[in-house]
Amino acid sequence: MKNYDNMTVAEIVAQDYRAADIFREHNIDFCCGGNIRLTEACNPLQINVQHLISQISQLETEPADQTDQYIEWSPDLLADYIEQTHHVYVTRNIPVITAYLQKIVSVHGENHPELHRVLKLFLASSEELTDHMKREEMVLFPFIRQMTTGVKEGREFRKPGFGTVINPISRMMTEHTTEGNRFREMSALTNQYAAPSDACNTYVVTLAKLNEFELDLHKHIHLENNILFPKAIEMENVLLSN
Repeated sequence: MKNYDNMTVAEIVAQDYRAADIFREHNIDFCCGGNIRLTEACNPLQINVQHLISQISQLETEPADQTDQYIEWSPDLLADYIEQTHHVYVTRNIPVITAYLQKIVSVHGENHPELHRVLKLFLASSEELTDHMKREEMVLFPFIRQMTTGVKEGREFRKPGFGTVINPISRMMTEHTTEGNRFREMSALTNQYAAPSDACNTYVVTLAKLNEFELDLHKHIHLENNILFPKAIEMENVLLSN
């Protein structure tokens, strides 16, 4: 059995993404706030660490999930996957969810005033995520691909205009935390996306799609914060040392 006591939440999920479901069940943040040791994550929530370790250890006896492969992928391949999968998902679903939210606010907003706040939060998140992804696609990801090629082909490393890859990464991670907080508030406002007794079908679908969007965002942020970004920083250090 692995020594989970000495691992961070992020490291555990990076090695086996199935652990994310366990952490989510216990309200432990594994994406934006995952860089803390398991004990540190459990103590404030009064979670029995050994019980949690037992749950995680059980995963070792089960067939590995295909998501474990991400930690083995090269940074350029991982950047491509994030862009083609998660960026596309976000872009496609923002207008759909926005339209649904606007509709249920107009119909149910009087009886459920919290929906007005949910709509405001989602619109803010949509704007920020769109800008965030564009900067990744135009600046950070191309540089990561350039570094990957440089390592593979032994090319001379040229410092980017932003100085070091840590600079854009730090900004991306700060923005990830902001979005994580926004969706945490949306989840709380909607009782973890549970439809009230007077909800129509559109209301139910809207909450389900918001929940799906948040789950995708958690994985999206996890792949960047806990796998891609550390690989990029390590790769830059290798190139600088040559």
